[in-house]
Amino acid sequence: MDENVLFNPGDAISESHDYNEALRSADIYNAQHGRKRGLLIARPLEEDHGYSVFYADDLISTDGPKPQARKYHIEKRLPKA
Repeated sequence: MDENVLFNPGDAISESHDYNEALRSADIYNAQHGRKRGLLIARPLEEDHGYSVFYADDLISTDGPKPQARKYHIEKRLPKA
């Protein structure tokens, strides 16, 4: 999957320097809160390291204003149940 998107970094559910730890954080979050919303694991394009977990529906539209949006590359999608 080669998809770049915009997110507000403050909307991240968790952040980690390690992909597997970010995936584990997403799994723990889903176990505690249920899979009511899809999650994405994304890597910021401006940095060489780090992964963030976001709600999939927190994507920022490219058409509207982008006050604090940063570009991310989607590494994995975790759909809602």
